[in-house]
Amino acid sequence: MLKMDPLWLLKANHIKITPQRVAILSAFITGHHLTGEQIYSKIKGDIPGISLSTVYNTLDLFERKGIINSFEANGMRWYETRTETHVNIYDSGTNTVRDVELDLSDLFRQLKNNNIEPEKINIVIYSQVNK
Repeated sequence: MLKMDPLWLLKANHIKITPQRVAILSAFITGHHLTGEQIYSKIKGDIPGISLSTVYNTLDLFERKGIINSFEANGMRWYETRTETHVNIYDSGTNTVRDVELDLSDLFRQLKNNNIEPEKINIVIYSQVNK
């Protein structure tokens, strides 16, 4: 969930402020993990003429700037504002994603011991949470 003002985030990352970019970033205020299509559905009524392509291009820009993170689950690309390494649980029963807090220190230690310096780690666990 977005915890900072979208305008501030855009300014701080030297991104030109447009209504489309503000709306896309604002979509994360009410959602933790969203697909591009979900974001498009949330904002298309407020931003006439916005295309799905614009949404994806903007999400790509935000990810390159480190504002958001993306990962794949169930053949879909999901976006979130939590950028530090953590675990995502994909619930196949509800087609939703949530974070789970796990101690990943052993993983990081083993990577370091093997001289591996990952650029990015995405951990997605598939589960039907309410079985």
